[in-house]
Amino acid sequence: MVGGMAADSARGGMRSDGVGMVARATLLLLVGGGAGVALNAMRGAGGLALRGFEAPVMCDATEAQGEPPEIEPAAAAALCGRPDVVIADTRPAGRYAEGHIAGAVHLPCDAGGRVAADAFARFEGERTIIVYGQTTDEAVPVAASLRRRYHAADVRVLRGGFAGWEGAGLACASGPCDDCREHGR
Repeated sequence: MVGGMAADSARGGMRSDGVGMVARATLLLLVGGGAGVALNAMRGAGGLALRGFEAPVMCDATEAQGEPPEIEPAAAAALCGRPDVVIADTRPAGRYAEGHIAGAVHLPCDAGGRVAADAFARFEGERTIIVYGQTTDEAVPVAASLRRRYHAADVRVLRGGFAGWEGAGLACASGPCDDCREHGR
């Protein structure tokens, strides 16, 4: 009987050690997680976003609340080449390859991941962002999304889209989107 009590006591001791180990591991995870969140918060904009993620661009016309103002092709051409101006092409990669405004950043509606991140990096600190699709209406939802993201920038939609630009006989470039090819697009 004494041997049986010793065995029960030993099992009970193991049971309490097991519970103790689980409690210590849980405490360690909670403290480590809390420290990680605190360090992330101190990193500010360079840290991991803990709030809800907004999709990079919106292609649904219902998202175009408060439509951005339009800009005529000739006025947009006068801004080309300025260091504080970015032009964004929202058309699919194939259309971009057929022809686009020289120097335009490719940001198709379905952009995500690295393609969107690279394009968005170009928009940081810019004063003017001009967005175009094949038509004016194709660019409005993306421009509205960019306006929400970059409040300080003057976001405009190219009147007439790429067709309007071509119709005005303004400078174009062609060829594949290098960033698209790099990222499997």
